[in-house]
Amino acid sequence: MKPFLVMALVFTIHNAWADISVQVIDENHQPVPNAVITLPNHEQKTPDSIAVMDQVNVQFSPRVLVIQKGQSVSFPNSDDIRHNVYSFSAPKAFQIKLYKGNSTAPILFDKPGLVVLGCNIHDDMIGYIYVVNHEFVIKTDKNGKATLPANAGDRINIWDENLSSTINSTKTLVLGEEASQTIMLDLLPSAKQAEHKHATSFGKKF
Repeated sequence: MKPFLVMALVFTIHNAWADISVQVIDENHQPVPNAVITLPNHEQKTPDSIAVMDQVNVQFSPRVLVIQKGQSVSFPNSDDIRHNVYSFSAPKAFQIKLYKGNSTAPILFDKPGLVVLGCNIHDDMIGYIYVVNHEFVIKTDKNGKATLPANAGDRINIWDENLSSTINSTKTLVLGEEASQTIMLDLLPSAKQAEHKHATSFGKKF
């Protein structure tokens, strides 16, 4: 093989998408589940499927739901008690009045951003819908791990509910050369962050 062909082959391989595994941990080296990682330069289409944000055991399930802009979300209530779901967040302010079961119509989320959910009856119910603008997005699993279709040098954005006193803040990082990488986040104590959320997002009622 001629030298210039070898160089072209190496260049092509280096710039092809390759999986990079990351683990997100906190300052105590504990895994961070439900951290949202977006890869801005990897375009995604809005899926045809309707996403689901359930209510189970007086909690939103999942606690963090990631969707694409233009996707709809269903809000079934699997509890035996009624809930009143609402959000004051700018990307999608809405209210679903007291209900049980699957009687509500899906809601369209047509703007990107973080939507913080609450229940007007149960103050401890907090959930999040993270809407991205046609970008690759993934949540870390219970071990804080996720796999990205990325290259070394790509920028990623990370969000976690305890990342900052400003709930919608993200952290931007550049991926290194390693196939497996560890990312440490300096997180707020959960109790302090919970107080902040109630003070800023759920301080008024419909």
